[in-house]
Amino acid sequence: MPRSIRLLVAVAWLLTGPAARAAMLPDSTVRESWRLANGLEVRTLRVPNAAGVSVTVAYRAGSGYEPAALEGLSGLLAEVQWMSAAGGTPERTRDEMASVRPLGWECRPGTRLVRFTEIVTTQQLPGVLQDAARRMGGVTVTDADVRNAFVNVRRDLGQRYFGQVSDVLYWRVSAIARGLDDEGIVRYAGLRGLERLAVRDVTPWLQRWYHTGNASLAIAGNLEGLDVHALVQTLFGPLAAGPVLPDTVEVRFHGARHMATWKGLREPVGALAVTSPSLADTLHPSFYLGMLITGPALIGSWGPAADPLTSRFQYSLLDEPELVRFYPPVRADATDPDLLAGALYEQLMVVGGQNVMGSLLTRVKRSVRWLLGGELAPELRERLRTDVSGLGTLSSGMAARAVWKGDAFWTAYLARFDASTLGHNYFYEWLTTAEHQSRLLLVPAN
Repeated sequence: MPRSIRLLVAVAWLLTGPAARAAMLPDSTVRESWRLANGLEVRTLRVPNAAGVSVTVAYRAGSGYEPAALEGLSGLLAEVQWMSAAGGTPERTRDEMASVRPLGWECRPGTRLVRFTEIVTTQQLPGVLQDAARRMGGVTVTDADVRNAFVNVRRDLGQRYFGQVSDVLYWRVSAIARGLDDEGIVRYAGLRGLERLAVRDVTPWLQRWYHTGNASLAIAGNLEGLDVHALVQTLFGPLAAGPVLPDTVEVRFHGARHMATWKGLREPVGALAVTSPSLADTLHPSFYLGMLITGPALIGSWGPAADPLTSRFQYSLLDEPELVRFYPPVRADATDPDLLAGALYEQLMVVGGQNVMGSLLTRVKRSVRWLLGGELAPELRERLRTDVSGLGTLSSGMAARAVWKGDAFWTAYLARFDASTLGHNYFYEWLTTAEHQSRLLLVPAN
């Protein structure tokens, strides 16, 4: 730790007094949460003997806050915030980040949140927090930064919607569920409406979205020998607050069906996305658990995904809880997206009749409770001693829950998840209702 930071931490400790009482979980980790006077939500999880530390800063700055005329703005602003110069930290590039953060890093724009994650050694943590505080205090943007961000984000969107088939299916089925057609996807991926943005345009948005009152900081991993309370207070406490964006983003999906030709395909592939019940519905935890049972059962019936697919089932609760995705096998002569719905229905009738033992439910619940704020599964706890990748998911989830719905909501959600006794087939009628389904079929171009 640089000597200047050590001195500031010592002063902060004298000013803030002893740390608040921490909660030790059954897995021997220690959890703390507090809120700075400027509004910053702070969450830490001490994981003894972990191989490193992950830091995530999350902001309510996702695409749900964009004006209609500036679609794609949140992704561009995230890139500017992450890569521009800040305080004594010079501007950087993605290639430089790969070498500076070999353990892992991520800039993750989403619908509600933008999350920045860095995985480092315990010794590097003070410097990483110093840089995060500088960025939260405001970045120094040039027109070149804005142009570079535009190029990078447009390249990312091009890869999502026109690149690898597995990515295309994942992102396009969500787009058609939102009501976009092929022309709309091209317009969105091209960032039309953002081509002429300059520093004078993006600066007000950065000041409105990227500040302490609209953010959370999560730190997870080996914090041995560090007074994290004093360190956070020293670096983030002096930062000014700002107007808080409301946590009210709602996403509306509609049933849709679409078929498109695709170059390079040898045979048809498809994705079927099903809208979930509302996250606020008290039955949603049971829906989530049911999908965790159903997904692997379908893979067992359909067989593992084969190239160009990478999965038969995907459901990310903290990224997009509104959509669960299935990738059924389809006939070589398929041209009708409705065949995807038929394939799903057929196998749901098979797996729905399978008996799910209580021991399986217990294992599934235990394996994912940590994603909802519960203790770490023993196998994950052991893996974190040598593998830091799980720390990124851990801190990212902690930061997301703090500013999206909040601790009380997720505590209640976890309790309902633990208490759920509904059968895994309880929601199968919901899954097979046409108005809940968006079907996308890609067929060979020739």
